Amino acid sequence: MKKAIPYLLIVILFIAALFVRQCREGGTTEKSSRPSSGTYHSTQRDSSSVADVFRDVDATYFFTKHARCRMECRHITQKEVKEIVQQANINFAKSEPDAPRGAKYALEGYTSKDQQHVRIIVAPKERHLTIVTVIDLDEDWKCGSCK
Repeated sequence: MKKAIPYLLIVILFIAALFVRQCREGGTTEKSSRPSSGTYHSTQRDSSSVADVFRDVDATYFFTKHARCRMECRHITQKEVKEIVQQANINFAKSEPDAPRGAKYALEGYTSKDQQHVRIIVAPKERHLTIVTVIDLDEDWKCGSCK
């Protein structure tokens, strides 16, 4: 029985930690468009309030390595990506506002330079907008590996 006591204490502490975490997540309501958890979550499909996050002209952008690779292959500039993001035409059918690792939104539009029809996957974070990937909806580019 004495050997089981440390394991029992670990299990009790684990259950207590889960309980505290559940209380913190479920018991608070945030009215801010950018909660302190680090990501933007929208339980409703109110496109105007979600779009406001993307329309901020002073927003900081972070481009993932994958996004940069896809942009280079598809001849899409950072300026064009920012223009489309700021237009904030959200395709909710392709978005994941409740994704486990944070909300992701599919923004669609046309590039200013050559009118490419693109979809940009953006993950809004507390301090920046992460560009996850950039997809050309009309042309299937042979990009190679962008992992």
